Amino acid sequence: MKGMCQTCGATAPLEWFLAEPIARQVLATALKLPQPVQDQLLGYLALFRPAGGSMQPKKALRLVKEVAALVAPGHIQVKGQVARPCPSRVWARGMEQMQERRDQLRLPLPNHNYLRQIVWTLADQEDARAEARSNADALSGNRRPSPPAPLPQGEGEDVLLPVERALLAAGKPIMKRMED
Repeated sequence: MKGMCQTCGATAPLEWFLAEPIARQVLATALKLPQPVQDQLLGYLALFRPAGGSMQPKKALRLVKEVAALVAPGHIQVKGQVARPCPSRVWARGMEQMQERRDQLRLPLPNHNYLRQIVWTLADQEDARAEARSNADALSGNRRPSPPAPLPQGEGEDVLLPVERALLAAGKPIMKRMED
């Protein structure tokens, strides 16, 4: 399999591009990201590349690790704003929007702050839509209460207090039935 340098157009076996240990780390870190983020990652990283130049492998590794740290928690919080749930598809959509707005950005980007703002806005909109759907379902009576999650097998005993366990072991009821 051959690879192509995005800067100069040179083609070579893919192994040549991964000969440097840091380049292998970049690839390994990128492959651990969720698929939607992987699909947008290279285009997003290009926004950090100096004009007319190429990005150093150490910088690429730092950026990929930062993206991984942003995506991993599953939520987004921007200073002064409420945290919002944020699945990886929202991060990918934010990266895609930034690539579409490339002409309006001052490149190379210095950090991920603009991405964080875009993603928070997308997550906020998605959270608002989910809340509106939930409220509409509740008002229309279509909302079914979700059943309580079953306890994993063998964990029912862990819910009992030591006193309750002692009473059960002695054959005594934990609660007395109240008679009217």
